[in-house]
Amino acid sequence: MMVNRITILVALTCFIAGMATEFMFGAFSKLSLSDDSQDISSSPFNKVNLRSSYSSNDASCDCNDNDRAVLPNHLDSGSSFIEEIIPKELQSTYAPENLQFNVTRSMIRQSRPIIGNTERLHAYIKKLHSKQCTSVLFLGGSVTGGHNAKGEKNAFPRHFMDWINTRYPCRNEDGSLGEHQIKKTHAQNSQTHFIHWSMVSEIDQIDLVFIEFCVNDHYLSDIPHALEDKGPVAQNNEYIDMWYSEAIIRRLLLLRKPDPIAIVTFNADYVGKSWSTFPPYYTPEKARTGNLFRSSEEPVKLWISSLYEIPVFSASIWMLPLASKLGVKKQFPKQFGLTNQYSTSDWHADACCHPHPEGHKILALILAYNMHEEEKQMLNLSEKADIERDFTIDGLLRDPVYLSPEEEEMYVQKQTKVATDIDFTDPNGEDEWKKYTKLIESWRWYADNKDNDKFGLISSDMEGGPHVAMSITGGKHGLIEISYVMSYENFGLALAWIDDKVDNRKIEMCKTVVKRKGADTKSRGNKPERLIAYWDESASVPTVQLLKTRLSEGEEKILHICLTPQNEYTVGDENKFKLLGVRVY
Repeated sequence: MMVNRITILVALTCFIAGMATEFMFGAFSKLSLSDDSQDISSSPFNKVNLRSSYSSNDASCDCNDNDRAVLPNHLDSGSSFIEEIIPKELQSTYAPENLQFNVTRSMIRQSRPIIGNTERLHAYIKKLHSKQCTSVLFLGGSVTGGHNAKGEKNAFPRHFMDWINTRYPCRNEDGSLGEHQIKKTHAQNSQTHFIHWSMVSEIDQIDLVFIEFCVNDHYLSDIPHALEDKGPVAQNNEYIDMWYSEAIIRRLLLLRKPDPIAIVTFNADYVGKSWSTFPPYYTPEKARTGNLFRSSEEPVKLWISSLYEIPVFSASIWMLPLASKLGVKKQFPKQFGLTNQYSTSDWHADACCHPHPEGHKILALILAYNMHEEEKQMLNLSEKADIERDFTIDGLLRDPVYLSPEEEEMYVQKQTKVATDIDFTDPNGEDEWKKYTKLIESWRWYADNKDNDKFGLISSDMEGGPHVAMSITGGKHGLIEISYVMSYENFGLALAWIDDKVDNRKIEMCKTVVKRKGADTKSRGNKPERLIAYWDESASVPTVQLLKTRLSEGEEKILHICLTPQNEYTVGDENKFKLLGVRVY
């Protein structure tokens, strides 16, 4: 186990060092990130060919004036980088007094750790120049949702879309003034998006997608969907993250909505409490010995994104060093009566990882800055070698790194049909899940967070007993997948089993305290299997469990889930269980 973790650490450390070297020495040649603004009005490349967004050579512009469209020119050689990037109508939003801290050009230029292949991104920018109305999808968790920033209206996706719509006004097909659309999902990490992929695949139009799982993917604890034994390394969170991230990236690369989608990894934040050295968070010893990267998924996101040539925009890659460079007392100054505007405790609105509203403006500024810089690069891009082309546009993917051939076929290429799909997280899905529920005893469907957006089927009872029965039909592989919330307090343990009856034939077991802490490790026949919703990590996250019980294809059964009484492992004044969904395939 230790050898595997050391091997991963060495590999990722070498990779990050290589990225940093490329970033430092290639900054001026690749990114045009000089602190002095560039005036490109006289550049011979200030026009772009809109005839074909996905040409074999992205630098080509072999066209006449009738095929060209003049790019919007927002540059002024004497302007600040805010004036250069942000339209006048929005500049007051990004005034220094409205941001979390003072942001300089030298800070924000560090937010592009991986250039990646930019053909898809350039094709998206060309759509903006041609005044096409586009659709931008944000895949993320609570940071993307604006948790503890007073909701989505203050979150970075909303600010970014305001920037897009102001800087690049678009026209509908009938010529009327249109609007670039924002798209979001209600899943929270790469695993839950992997499970509920229809939330993405059923969207009619997607032109650009931002993947923001840098915080939530740290809490992934298992790969129940693996079809082969991955060995001890699969117990590492970093490996689990890379498995699900690879599956999501490969699906997105093959998706056409209707064009190939521009994909950007956005590392918007980091887990702050793992850097704290005072109770109730991690001690220095625990942080050094218990976390490969102190709970940060950024090294993993850089690694998997680089392999697939996905551009990466990042806030955490430069904010974390700024916050911690003066020592722990300055990183958490409020605990010691000190001040530091760049500190972790000032950046976050809570102990975990959620920026203040003023911080979300900085996150949006990072997205706008990097889109702006890529626009400039598109105008001055030098000739590419053929091997640099984005072959994924033609449907050619590299061989998987973490997915086995069987997993690739099942989860990416064919995406096995789900026979039963019950989703309790969809705010508009009540009519759909009610088609499957045959009996609900002391469970309620609602959102239990303060932002009122995280729905689930929830039961709470100190004595146990709440029961729900759902009809399910076996799929090709016979797998029964249950997703639910795992938390550090107030959550208990449920039992799950299948039979042919709607009523609860195991009431006594549902009313009996479970004294064992661990999960089931082998098939239990027709005996109930344990769904454990408590753990020691101070976070509430989705988790997934595959039942040991299997169904034959087309076999119809009743799935039962009941909450057991509070046991010695449950922390807090409640004993609850939050069911997110059931899939059978």
